[in-house]
Parts: sequence; structure tokens; C-alpha cells
Amino acid sequence: MVKQEEFANKLDNSKSFTEIFSLVEDAVMCKYKARRAVMLGLTDLGAHGNYLVGAFHPVGSELIVLNKTPLRRIKEVKPEYYNSYIFHILLHEYLHSLGVLDENTVRYLTVEICREILGEDHPATQMGAKGIGYFFPFITYPTPEIDASDMQIEIVKNFSQQTTRYYC
Repeated sequence: MVKQEEFANKLDNSKSFTEIFSLVEDAVMCKYKARRAVMLGLTDLGAHGNYLVGAFHPVGSELIVLNKTPLRRIKEVKPEYYNSYIFHILLHEYLHSLGVLDENTVRYLTVEICREILGEDHPATQMGAKGIGYFFPFITYPTPEIDASDMQIEIVKNFSQQTTRYYC
């Protein structure tokens, strides 16, 4: 498998959701030999009190939806962690899309993969090990309640490239 620092450099230098997700796909393929095509959607779910939905995967779909609110807040306050956060969240939801529905299992697998591919001290690993709220205490702030029936999801074009290159 690729060295942790090389993988971390690729993540840190990624310029798009697609580039970050290709690393997620590679990590999962190397570890579990599993892959599937997914689409990425972005929507504004807000952040309410101590509660935050960073992303979700509607079971049975090919969609992962990221909440734009924490993305904006991290980019504003801690931009150096932006790619790590996206990697962590996409990995978590991608595992759900592969059929791992138990939340505790997905959390464990996300940390395990991050630890193996990025190292114990990498921010993406620490986000899983300590929790997003610990890592980003500033991420939640009062926003109006969002009515899910009015949710506008913006689909990211050319997201899942399904390339055949692997770093393992």
C-alpha cells in the first residue's frame, strides 16, 4: 500500500471533491476490495445547537449528500483541515453506501482506514477517533430550521470517476 505520508500529501493537495473521493475509493478498495459508483450532492442542512448532520446516504440510493454549512465554517475558520474533513465524511458515507448500515461499525471502520492509510496523528483519523464536535467545537451555530421537503440538492458533476488505478 502507498506510504502514509504520500497518501496524506495527495489528500492535502487535492483541489476538488472528486480528487478527494478518488482517494476514498482507493483506500476502501485497498482495504476491503469493494467499490461502487456514487453521486455527490450538496445541500444546506444547517447546524442546530450541539447537533450536526455532516452528510447522509439515503439507503438504497447511489447518492451521498454533504451539508454545506460545516464545509463553509471549516473553510472560514480552519481551512487547513478542510480536505481532511471532506475525506473523513465521504469515507464514512461511502461505507454506508457499500451496505454497512450500523453507525458504530461505520465509525470504527472509518477510523481504522484513516489510521492505516493516513496515520494515527492525521487530522482525518483524529476527527473519527475524537469526534467532529471535539475537533471542530466552532462548527455548530444557530441557524433556522430546515424543512427537508424543501431540500435543494445540487449534484456535483463528474464526481465518481470509477478509475482503475489503485495505490495498494
